[in-house]
Amino acid sequence: MAHLAIAGKEHGQKRQSVIGQIVVIAVGVQLLFFGSFMSLQLPVATQKNLTAFINNEQLAAFYLLPAHWQSRVLEHLPDVRHPRHNVRFSTYVPNIPLAVFLGYILGSTLGLISAAAFFAVGLLAPLWGVYPWAAGGGLEYWGQPGFGYLLGMVGAAWCSGWATAKRRTSFRQLLAVACGVMAAHLIGLSFLLGSCLVSLVVEGMPRFPEWRGWVFEEARNLSWYPLLYDLIFSVALLGIGAPFRWLVGTLTAADIAARPKSQQHFEELL
Repeated sequence: MAHLAIAGKEHGQKRQSVIGQIVVIAVGVQLLFFGSFMSLQLPVATQKNLTAFINNEQLAAFYLLPAHWQSRVLEHLPDVRHPRHNVRFSTYVPNIPLAVFLGYILGSTLGLISAAAFFAVGLLAPLWGVYPWAAGGGLEYWGQPGFGYLLGMVGAAWCSGWATAKRRTSFRQLLAVACGVMAAHLIGLSFLLGSCLVSLVVEGMPRFPEWRGWVFEEARNLSWYPLLYDLIFSVALLGIGAPFRWLVGTLTAADIAARPKSQQHFEELL
């Protein structure tokens, strides 16, 4: 009798709410579109530039201190009052961390569907006069340098969900971040290089003037500079993702969550 109860309970946990899955997929698509219009001005992630940024922030904090505190700080840290340095900033869009986050909370299958739906809507919506991506969208968007990175978000969502499918340990979370971010950038770089090579072979000339320098510059701007921030924001999002993961599990298996506690207690007694 106890064996039958346990088997029935395990069988019940496999039942999924179709409506709940549709809802979380739709919310995931909306989150990705929201992220595509979210831009942050961050210092370019090179060692010299970040060092200059930190020094400037330390100097700004120093001048906020009262005068007698400033003198005490200078006694112990005489080098704190360095002259300001020029810092280069760039626009950062957290699309890839959001894709990693969705894969973590939705799982590999729903995360992949959500990211793929975001990608498909961005391509097809302009046919009806709707431009959901920050730079427009549409079928002709494949010529944009960042097109491969949008496609890479699908791979990032799947890899993140796959890495944390069975266990939610710290190691698995870090693995999800590493796999998701690397998948997105590898797909993005592969498409960027592949599109130029195909253009060179098919058309006999590259689509862009001085294509070698152009490819290097775009690869640097789209992968090298944002890579550090992609890793940092992905770790931060996964760090707060446990409640959202539980909520998604509840929404997609509503028949289990809605069972009365008395029924659950009765099953445990059986």
